[in-house]
Parts: sequence; structure tokens; C-alpha cells
Amino acid sequence: MKNRRKTHLAIDLGASSGRVMAGHHDGGRLEIEEVARFGNSGVELSDGWHWDAEGLFEEIKKGLATAAERFGDDIVSVAVDTWGVDYVILDEAGKPINPPWMYRDSRTDGMMDKANKTLGPDRLWERTGIQPMFFNTIYQLMAEVTRNGERLRKANEILFIPDYINYRLSGVRAIERTIASTSGLLFAGSPEWDVEIAAELNIPTLLLSPVTEPCRVLGEISPSIAAETGLHGVNVCTCGSHDTASAVAGAPSRGHPLFLSSGTWSLLGIELRRPINSTAAREAGFSNEQGLEGRTRFLTNIAGMWLLQECRRVWAEQGKNIDYGTMVEMAAQAKAPAFINPDATEFQKPCDMPKAILDWIEKSGQTAPANDSELIRTILESLALKYRRMVRRLAELVPEMPSTLNIVGGGGQNKLLNQMTADATGLRVEAGPVEATAAGNVIAQMIASGDISSLSEGRELLRNSFEISSYEPGDTAAWDAKAARFDQILG
Repeated sequence: MKNRRKTHLAIDLGASSGRVMAGHHDGGRLEIEEVARFGNSGVELSDGWHWDAEGLFEEIKKGLATAAERFGDDIVSVAVDTWGVDYVILDEAGKPINPPWMYRDSRTDGMMDKANKTLGPDRLWERTGIQPMFFNTIYQLMAEVTRNGERLRKANEILFIPDYINYRLSGVRAIERTIASTSGLLFAGSPEWDVEIAAELNIPTLLLSPVTEPCRVLGEISPSIAAETGLHGVNVCTCGSHDTASAVAGAPSRGHPLFLSSGTWSLLGIELRRPINSTAAREAGFSNEQGLEGRTRFLTNIAGMWLLQECRRVWAEQGKNIDYGTMVEMAAQAKAPAFINPDATEFQKPCDMPKAILDWIEKSGQTAPANDSELIRTILESLALKYRRMVRRLAELVPEMPSTLNIVGGGGQNKLLNQMTADATGLRVEAGPVEATAAGNVIAQMIASGDISSLSEGRELLRNSFEISSYEPGDTAAWDAKAARFDQILG
């Protein structure tokens, strides 16, 4: 008798676009299919940059309705993953008190320094294991208290973006562990809030509800959403609600993967059983985010495809519509006359990115790219060299390192950068699946539904289901010379 095909819907929201994806499982293989895609970008209101959460939810419902029409009774569950740190604050009636802030908004300026003065420079790291970055939820909430103290009196609860969408779908309020760990307010490796730190920073601790594990069924989709979408009797589950948690779950490795989740951000790290919150780890720029089955994603944030996205946006405004495939072709025919620090402060927020890069290169005393092709090549080589730099720092902290780097996510389609990364790091690179985030989301739903028993079983399923591209390191000596220049420029 043939196994029933089961379909799990993955709502995958990134900082530039969102998708509704379908994961079909017939008992032997997993197939990922795109159902709907829609744009996502910040909107600038009178008080700063926000996300259009209501517009996103309308697009999600359209995508779910399309899925219901196409897959009908095969659909058994749905789960949501998104970018990290951003949140919605609800009042007592369960309504948002304002549109959710966008993490790149400047209202957090000065909050890291303020927190350090209150707590000391090391205490937050020692307790939470999260590297301080200007957009972390802890600094956003400090800014909320500073700017919107009166409005916060109406606040009842905080939900992160995927938690809020789950709530809108099911009526169940729950904060999922992996997304909560991006806040800088959970104890390292723990689902418990550090309410002492929150109180010292005047963050209302009553907002922080107990944390729920990934791979759990929250409840059925609500009757009103079922009526709108046609999804009846479908469970809403928690996955690795932080998209990087789902992407790493979707890395088809045996054992704990050395991974590069390549998208708007490049998240480079290794999956561990327990956090590392030593002084050396902090100084090297690593964080301890939480993953499925209580695992730690020991990783560092690198700018990633954000640099190309911003260049593409600016060039489009100038009448030059250059798609990503063309960018790679242009870079393949060019040389990089200079290097940049992909994580320079000047590149972190929306800007005229090509100009910002040229200005940075000029200040560093290097030869400027002569054209767009050389500028793209400069970005890509700088990313590969930053990956190399951080892989070496990681090896100092985790001596038993795998010899293979798993690249997952949309950036893994960039064959030129994949080969550069293999050459620069000296590691074998395995790229794929491209839809690792959706695949990891679906794996969590399958665990929640009892179709598989563990993350390792899910990864075995992924290895048997998707084509993985391999890249062997080539001319590593040439990259040693480039790395010497790169390290000199970065200091």
C-alpha cells in the first residue's frame, strides 16, 4: 500500500522577501515546492522604520489559500520562521500597540553604551552568550522604554515576529526558544529569561512570557483563518522560528555541521551541544544562539548578500537593472583592486552602498574599482576572505573542526563565491539545499507530527532528497597572499 503524501507548509520570511513553501513527504523523500512569494521591506513612518506586519499577514493568507487549493487534504501542518530580534508588543486585548520596529532603525543608537555603563562590559556576555549588536532585542527594548515609556504602560506581552504570526493563525500566544535566543535576554543555552538583567535595564519583565520549545504543536488553525484560507484541521507548529535555526536544521550533514547560512546575512559557525561564553569567544565575535533539540549555534554574523542587495537597489534607482546572475557573471570576468571590511559600520544600514564602498576604499588608501564589475568582485572576494578569517578564529575555539563547510540558503547558488570560499578557507564546500530554511522548518514540523523522531533522522532524509554541489579548494596559495593584504587592511 502506497504511503499517503503529507504536506507541511513553511512560512519563511526574510528581510527582503517572504515565501509560502510546501514540503511534500511520501515516506521516502522530501520535496520542497514554492507556493507563493512576495516582497518585504521596511516602511519609513514619521517616527522611524517599521515592518508592515499587517500587509505581510495578508500575503501569508493568500499564499495559504493557494496552498489549500493545490494540495487540499494532504496539508497537515504549518510553521513560521523569520529573521531574528524584531518583535510585536501586544496590549491587554491582544492588539499591537504600534507597528513592529525594523531592526535597522536608528533609535537604538547609544543603547549599547548605556547598557555597558549599567551592567559593565562583560556581564551581559557572560550570562547570555550573545554578542552585542546594535539591533539586538535587548537594545530595542531599552530604546522603547526611553522613547515610548507612556505607550509601554499599555503593554501586556511581547511576541517575536514568527510568534505573532503563529498567534494570528492559531490564537495561541507562545514565544519559541530559538527566536527568543536572538534577543540577548535568555541565559546561554537555556530557555529561561534573565529577568535580573532586564530589570536593571528598566525593561518590563512582565512582557517576558515563558518560552516554548521548537517542534511542538501549538493548536489548530483558527476557525476564522480556516474560513479565509480553506485550511481546515491543520496544525500550527513551532519550528526553529529563527530562520537561521531552521537553515542549520536543514544542513544535510552527519554529526554537528560547520555551516554558513548564506542570505541577507552570512551566519558562519558550528553546531554544538553546549554554549561557549569564554572571553576568547567574545573577543572573536561569536554568539551562542539556540537551535533544535537544545543545541547551540555557535556563530558569527557577517554582512552577506546585503551588500549586493543594496548595490542592486541603488543601481535600479539609477536605471541599471542588474540581476544577481548577471552580477556573478560580471564579477567572474573582473579582478578586485581592493578589499573591504564587509561588516564596517558604514555598510550596516540602508544607504547608497556603491558610494559607501568607494568612500571606504578611498579612506583605506586602496585603488578604487574602475567599474561595477570590479566593485562586485571586491565585495565577493572580501566576503570569502572574511569567511576565512572567521573560520580560523573558530578553529582556535573549537579544535575538532569538520573539514567540510556546509553552505545553505539562497547565497549557496552563487557558484563563484562558493569556489572562492573553498579556495580561501582550504575547506571542502558542500552547497545545498538552496531551500534549507524551508527544509529545516518542515523537518521540525515532521518531528512535531511524529513522522520522524529526531533532527539526525531529518538530516538523513535531506541527504537522500536533494542534490548537493561540492567544491574542492584550489589555488589556496594565491588566497594566502590576498588574506595577508586583507588582514593588514582590517587590522
